Amino acid sequence: MFKKILVPVDGSSFSEQAIPAARELLTGGTEEVTLLTISEAPKATRRRRKGLRRPVPLAAMSGFAPAGVLPAELPVYVETKGQAVERREQELLEYVNRAGRPLAETGRSIHAAVHFGNPAIEIIDFAQRGQFDLIVMATHGRSGLCKTMQGSVTAEVIRSGVTPVLVVRPKKRLSKARR
Repeated sequence: MFKKILVPVDGSSFSEQAIPAARELLTGGTEEVTLLTISEAPKATRRRRKGLRRPVPLAAMSGFAPAGVLPAELPVYVETKGQAVERREQELLEYVNRAGRPLAETGRSIHAAVHFGNPAIEIIDFAQRGQFDLIVMATHGRSGLCKTMQGSVTAEVIRSGVTPVLVVRPKKRLSKARR
């Protein structure tokens, strides 16, 4: 019935509850599953060197530097945006591969994808371009005012109508403190 399934995961135990449902569909005749994770794009980073942040008179540091010799500056570590994206992409790909192990055990075709951007928009675009027959995703179990204020990626994907969505409700509800 469903040949290609998309399973979005976000690193939470709630999102991963969609994986067993996708596994059931794989044993029922589905040929291919793609796990997709979306993250905010990282930025270039600069780690400040440890040590002095402001100039301090040498006289105030008695015994610090013999004969007025200044210590060598510690190196400043930088990461370009491209390097940050590549590092984050690799971290997310490793996560998706770990999360998808139960699916890989079925012997069917399992793919992993990493995107950066708005989760709902990326899921909808990816599902449309990939011509998926079904999206299997979990909801975080929020409801009422909390859901309205925070928004719901699952609700946006359903409203898009891009493809049918199988929504897996979480087994464990969020406590009121975490909502």
